[in-house]
Amino acid sequence: MSADADLAPEPGLAALIDWYVSIGVDIAVDETPHDRFAESAAPPVRPAAPAPAAAASSRADPPAREARPVRSAPIFPEEASRSAREAAAEATTIDELRERLEAFDGCALKATAGHFLFSAGTPGAPLMVLDFAPGEEEERGGEAFVGPEARLLDNMLRAIRRNRSSAYLAYATPWRPPGARELNAAEVAALLPFLRRHVELAAPRALLILGDFAARAALGAPDVARYRGAWFDYDCGGGTVRTLLAPSLASLLRTPILKRRAWRDLRTLVGLE
Repeated sequence: MSADADLAPEPGLAALIDWYVSIGVDIAVDETPHDRFAESAAPPVRPAAPAPAAAASSRADPPAREARPVRSAPIFPEEASRSAREAAAEATTIDELRERLEAFDGCALKATAGHFLFSAGTPGAPLMVLDFAPGEEEERGGEAFVGPEARLLDNMLRAIRRNRSSAYLAYATPWRPPGARELNAAEVAALLPFLRRHVELAAPRALLILGDFAARAALGAPDVARYRGAWFDYDCGGGTVRTLLAPSLASLLRTPILKRRAWRDLRTLVGLE
């Protein structure tokens, strides 16, 4: 008998298989009953990811870094403002004021800004210039007054025969607001005592405020239009400083025609000693 004949099914078995096929049987079953409806309705089982070996993990994984706590502002703006007044009043020098403001946790901008940028130039100079906030380049590099707006300011100072050795440059907020937005009421309340004390300790003969954002932060008032185009006295707590409100550096870069007004304002500062 050939090998093919040995492997051929018996006639009775072949007839049984044909009968199973004809009635719809298409799978083989064992002796134990199965609920095929329940099996088909069950969700598929996903194989678990193999756990890495402990030794390999200890070699490959870097040491865990301790999470830095995010400092938040006090819940109540009144508390932040009171704390700011106390801290600012205790500072007797500009360096002390800088340290106290950098350690101050009452302004929410501290948690979002990348750097604390305070001032540049020469403290005690006859002219103090107040800009609003650090720009994009300052925020990236961590150095005050180095971006395109600051370079424009240097050109403006040279036009009136001044430079950073004869002018003191400061920010209304040392922390750049997200998107360079204007300060809200709570942020103004928290920073205003430091700002006024900053002007008082710098003791300039004249204060040049650049832009409405900086003016509203320095004056604590929403309406600053009446201050444009004329000198006014800025109350810094321990006295007053003759002050002039000029267009912002950003607006001068965007709209060159405004430089006429800025030049008119700058000419009034010529000869300041």
